[in-house]
Amino acid sequence: MDRKFSYGPMAVLAVMIVAVLLGGPQVMRQLAYAQQAEHLSEVRESIKSSRLAELSESFKQVARAVEPSVVHIAVSSRISRVHGRNPHGAMPNLPEEFRRFFPDFEERFGQPEEGQKNNDDKYDEYNVPQQIGNGSGWVYGHGGKNYIVTNNHVVKDADEITVKFFDKSTRKATVVGTDPQTDIAVLEVETDHLHPADLANAPVEQGEMVFAFGSPFQFEFSMSQGIVSGSGRRLGILGNMGYENFIQTDAAINPGNSGGPLTNIYGQVVGMNTAIATRTGAYNGIGFAIPADMIRQIADQIIDKGKVSRGYLGVWISEMDPKLAKSFGFKGRGVLVDDMVDKHSPAAKAGMKAGDIITEIEGQPVTNASQLRRVVAAFAPGQTITIKVFRNGDTKNFEVTLVEQPKNPMIASRAGGGDQPDSQGGGELDNNVAETLRKFGIEKVETFTKEIADKLELEFTPGVVIGDVRGGSVAAQQGLRPGVIILDVQGKSVENLKQLDKAFGDLKLTEGVRLRVQAGPAKRFVLLELPEE
Repeated sequence: MDRKFSYGPMAVLAVMIVAVLLGGPQVMRQLAYAQQAEHLSEVRESIKSSRLAELSESFKQVARAVEPSVVHIAVSSRISRVHGRNPHGAMPNLPEEFRRFFPDFEERFGQPEEGQKNNDDKYDEYNVPQQIGNGSGWVYGHGGKNYIVTNNHVVKDADEITVKFFDKSTRKATVVGTDPQTDIAVLEVETDHLHPADLANAPVEQGEMVFAFGSPFQFEFSMSQGIVSGSGRRLGILGNMGYENFIQTDAAINPGNSGGPLTNIYGQVVGMNTAIATRTGAYNGIGFAIPADMIRQIADQIIDKGKVSRGYLGVWISEMDPKLAKSFGFKGRGVLVDDMVDKHSPAAKAGMKAGDIITEIEGQPVTNASQLRRVVAAFAPGQTITIKVFRNGDTKNFEVTLVEQPKNPMIASRAGGGDQPDSQGGGELDNNVAETLRKFGIEKVETFTKEIADKLELEFTPGVVIGDVRGGSVAAQQGLRPGVIILDVQGKSVENLKQLDKAFGDLKLTEGVRLRVQAGPAKRFVLLELPEE
C-alpha cells in the first residue's frame, strides 16, 4: 500500500526560512546592488541637467570663442657670432689624448672664446636660422587691421619669427615695434581672415574666474582655468624703469604660455600671460599677466607711431610708512618727493620741491610710487596736468607741463656742486648730540668738503658726511652707511658740523628724527627712531 505524505503550511514556511537563512547573504547583496543601480541611474540623469553640465558647456564655449584668436610663436636665430666657452674646451668632442699632445689645437681651430668674434662675421646672414624658443600670442585688431600681440621677451632675440594659427596654417611675422619697459611687442603677418580677440573694458576683480591660453612646453593651443588671486602686483622683473601692474592668477601658466591671452568667462582678454613665481622653473600656482588696459595703451602707440611716448615729471620719489608721514604732519596716503631730477625738470619749473607729498594727479588719488609712475606715463608729452601736494600743513595745486621721458631717465643731468662751506664748518659736536648720534648708530661724521668729495670721487654737495655706522643699528637698518651725506635734519639745512649740532640740539627725540640724505646721485628721506625701552 503506497504511503502519501502531506505537508502543511507550517512545514512549507519552515522550508522557506531555512532557504533564506542558507542563501541570505547572496540575496541581500542582490537587493543592495539593485538599489545602488537605481540610485546611480537617478544621479546620472540628474547630472545631465545639473549646473555642473552648464558650467562645463560654458568652459567649452569660452574655448571655442578664444582659440581662433590664439597663435603659437616659434622664434629662430642665426648662430651667434659670439660663442660661449664650453667648460670642456671649445671642441668638447676632441679626444683627450689628442688635446694633451696638441694643446694649441683648440685655440687655433676651435670656436672663439667668449667675447671674441669670428673673422667671417659678414657671412652670418647666410647661416640657417635655428629655433631658440617659442611662446604664444593673440590677434589684436586696431584701425581696421589685425596684428599679433605678444611679450617682448618672446621675440627680442629673433632673426626669424613664425606664427602658427589655430587652423594649423603658418606665416612669417615681422616686428612692428616693442616696448621693453612693459614687455609688450606687436607683430605683423601678411594674411587675411584673422579673428581679433575681444578686449574687456573693465579691470578684473579678485575672485573673478579666468582662463589662460597658450602653448606651455610646446603643447600648442592649451587652456587652463583659475581665478584672479590679486592685482596691482609689482615683481621688479622689468628693472627700475619698467612699468608693472600685474594681475596675479592661479590659472596654470608655464614656459611657452608667455604672450598668450588671459580671458574672462565671456572670452574677453583681460590680460597677457607674462611671468610665473616659481622655485622649479615651472608652474607653482602663481602666475602673472599684463592687464588689458596697459596692453591697449601701449600696442596702439606702437602701431600708430612706431614707438611709445610717455609723460615725464622729473622727480625722485619714494613711499612713506606712517611714522615718516607723521614727521611731515601728514595723515593719509601719498608719495613723497625726495628731490628734483634737476632744476630744469617739469616739476621744478612748476614750483614743486623736495619734501612735497603728492596726493592727487588730475583728481585721481595717488597711493604708491608705482601707481604714480604709471599715471604720469599715461599722459602725452606736452600735456599740462594738475598735481595736488601736501606741503607744510597745507595743500597746493601745481600746473605741470610734462615733457617726453628721456631714453634713460636714471641718467639725469644734475646741477653742479654748491659752494664750498665756509670756515664755520669746523669744530666738534656737543657731547649730547654726539651721544644721540651714537645711539642711532652713527659713530663718526664730518663736514663734507670739496677735498673729501674729490677723494671719494663724488659730486660735491654741501652737507655732513657719515664716516662710520654701527652694524645692527637703527641707522644701518635705514640704509645709512659711510659716505652717505646728511643734507637736512627735520627740514633744516645742514652744511657743516656746527649746523648739524644746532639742528639736533633743538630736537625732541620722542617721535624720531627725519633726515634728508644723499647716497650717490639719489636723495631720500629717512626716519631714525630709537627702540622703545
